[in-house]
Amino acid sequence: MNLRLALLMTALFPLPALEWSCPIAGAPAAKAEVCTFKYGKEWAYAVEIDDGPKWARPFAVPFLAQHTWTDAPPGVKGGAERPFVGGIAVIVGAISGSDQALSWADLDAMEQSGWGVINHSLAHNGRSWGDDKGRLSDDQVREDAFWCQAMLANGLARKRAPTACVYANGYTDYNRGGALEAVGIRIATRVSGSSPIDVTSPGVKWMDFNRNYLDEGVWKNDQKGDPMAGIPDAAGAGPKPNSLIIDFTHGIEQQDSHENNARWMTRLSTIASRWGAGGRDNLWCAPTGEIADYVLAAKVATVTCAKGTLTVKLPDGQPGTALTVRLTGVPAAAKLAAPAGGTLHRQGDVAWLTTPVLGLPGTLPGIPRVKPIYTGEPGLIDLKGSHAIAGIAVRMGGHAPDGFAYKVVAKTADGDVVVIEAKPDFSHSGGWVNGQVVHPVLPTRAAIQATAIDIPRVNEVMREVTIWAIDPAPAAK
Repeated sequence: MNLRLALLMTALFPLPALEWSCPIAGAPAAKAEVCTFKYGKEWAYAVEIDDGPKWARPFAVPFLAQHTWTDAPPGVKGGAERPFVGGIAVIVGAISGSDQALSWADLDAMEQSGWGVINHSLAHNGRSWGDDKGRLSDDQVREDAFWCQAMLANGLARKRAPTACVYANGYTDYNRGGALEAVGIRIATRVSGSSPIDVTSPGVKWMDFNRNYLDEGVWKNDQKGDPMAGIPDAAGAGPKPNSLIIDFTHGIEQQDSHENNARWMTRLSTIASRWGAGGRDNLWCAPTGEIADYVLAAKVATVTCAKGTLTVKLPDGQPGTALTVRLTGVPAAAKLAAPAGGTLHRQGDVAWLTTPVLGLPGTLPGIPRVKPIYTGEPGLIDLKGSHAIAGIAVRMGGHAPDGFAYKVVAKTADGDVVVIEAKPDFSHSGGWVNGQVVHPVLPTRAAIQATAIDIPRVNEVMREVTIWAIDPAPAAK
């Protein structure tokens, strides 16, 4: 499915508009505007950890949470302290694949703690450097985008796909032809991204946003170990208003005595003490996707004050987000209350009201919706009826022998149909594999109507099979 078709489907089956209102009695002349960033903050900060490593949940979550900011606007007292959080960029095929990778339960727990899950491709195999094996075809790009989002929406407890992507290997062709945008991705990041960091700039490129490269070798050598590398005017006022600063790493050393751990601690504590709860308190720290969803929603939201009521409305199809409205001309005697699930802060005749989340965070995956109808042993699998087969995933574990190959056959009313004759290449890992190998039918081929799937276990490395079919009754919202 290309971007044009995805937009057509959105037009045919739009999500309902999101509207929220609250009373603002006693302020008949109040004026309202939506703030560029949540809580009226001046700039936003995000941390991305790539490849979904297991250590991120037990270590990175509390490590970042030692540092705080508050939910009050800059210069306003009384805000509740909130922890620094980040985003975990997952290789979707590797989730729960080994004891070195995060599990679905880990990801759910991290989302509950305020972290975000980020799409980081199915297998991290697209690249623009080296031999031609890393150049993905148009079909492969569409398949990767479709199946990443479908599997993430199915596997995460909230049943929604991410709106953020990190380009694996910096390979921007993952969005060739708008493939990622067609499945709900709203921001994609890489080192050396070409977008201005000012999110209000007419030239902002949400699908090519820059991030600071903080892997230890690069940080220590190329950036001379500067703890504040990549933070504009770090010794002065800090990032300019409307800036989005993103840090990225593959690893943070866990020993307190390690210089990398100390460098990260200095960086985070400096950010918190200068621009977080201990300083100007003008930054908002959140996952990349949450920040992009807020900013993009703020640009299209309508807000009105009339007859003692504040009304905030978002157009169709927006991922769910809270919005912060700045009200001016609010007399001190006017009685306002913090909304359930939101916040209220006041100073003089100005009030900052943050709504509860409007709608559902995240996005629906691509169309048509798909679901797993079988997960279990390889072999001749009776589907207990006829299903429109969308794809097959094989969970691998162990060492694949030279020449490893297998065939997947669908049993249909018209006879056998070969889904795939697979000869997976694991040479990059010395033949070792842990994770899922996905064999798409959708979105580049028509679904196969079948009553059984035959996938013999030709080697013990084949641990489990998941069969995906078109969902005849997908969620509408």
